[in-house]
Amino acid sequence: MPHLTILALNADTQDAAFDEVRGLDAGIEIVHARYRTSWEDISARRRGETPPGEEVIADDLRAALARADVMLAFLVPRDLARLAPRLRWLSTLSTGIDHLRGTGILESQTTVTTVGGLMAPVIAEHVFAGMLYFSKHISLFEECRRARVWRMERVRELTGRTVGVVGVGAIGSAVAVRAKAFGMQVIGLGRNVDGGRVVAGVDRLLPRAGLAELLATADYVVLAVADTPETRGMIGAAELAMMRSDAVLVNVARGTVIDEAALVEVLRAGRIAGAALDVFAVEPLPADSPLWELPNVFVTPHVAPNTASYLPRAIHHFAANVRRFLAGQPLADEFDRNRGY
Repeated sequence: MPHLTILALNADTQDAAFDEVRGLDAGIEIVHARYRTSWEDISARRRGETPPGEEVIADDLRAALARADVMLAFLVPRDLARLAPRLRWLSTLSTGIDHLRGTGILESQTTVTTVGGLMAPVIAEHVFAGMLYFSKHISLFEECRRARVWRMERVRELTGRTVGVVGVGAIGSAVAVRAKAFGMQVIGLGRNVDGGRVVAGVDRLLPRAGLAELLATADYVVLAVADTPETRGMIGAAELAMMRSDAVLVNVARGTVIDEAALVEVLRAGRIAGAALDVFAVEPLPADSPLWELPNVFVTPHVAPNTASYLPRAIHHFAANVRRFLAGQPLADEFDRNRGY
């Protein structure tokens, strides 16, 4: 008889990657199941809203949830806490936990872990894709290519420029380290800067109260904060007005960090040079959003960490935590309900 039942949702195509987990203990049973919901549903949860309509759960999934001691998943049913009464640990395949709102699991005693900074280097690469998109006029030259027009235009170098990183956790630090390789100056903004804290790649570390200084100084402002009540709407009209007119805003945090209506107004007026956005308040980004058509916006559909290696790497990360779980040790990347991330 198994003494630990692990339910893996939507991960059956990577079944071989679970061999590492199976090898940890002969009493581990891994159950695979499918769960489907819409991005509109997930987006509503992230905003703290109740998705419309009643969710229908298939009988086989309902039975698997009732047996699960541990669960590995990104998308989970809305009423997870009730459907999985035996659940002791939920390992989400995500850096954040905002998609778990409304499931009851965050209010329960169930331990929740994330992938932490596992994909930070990949997300940092995406940040530089956005920065280079604007500095090298990629949009302009792509238009010229389609029109077969040879147009010489000065491009901008990253060397010597200043990047302001709002949130200096794993992703922010990964951005800072890569910025130094480009010869950039890095200003970081952290929640905790006491005790002489040093963050790799950061030349100056400011407290949250230093946001205005960072915005007024940086050529590129990168948002990499966790989604918490403290960070929602932290970049509004007043903050956007503090940015330099030639600055670019890059968001790989969550769409809720920015007041999108205020951002659209600023971009339309050309009061900042542009915005590279991988996350949005509503996902998928509605077809009628002005962000689609503004020429000074680089839009990507929340794909910064979406590489072929994501799931196998996440399962390897999960296996290391299963080893800790079996030994009764603290789990890595555990969600802190007091901090909100």
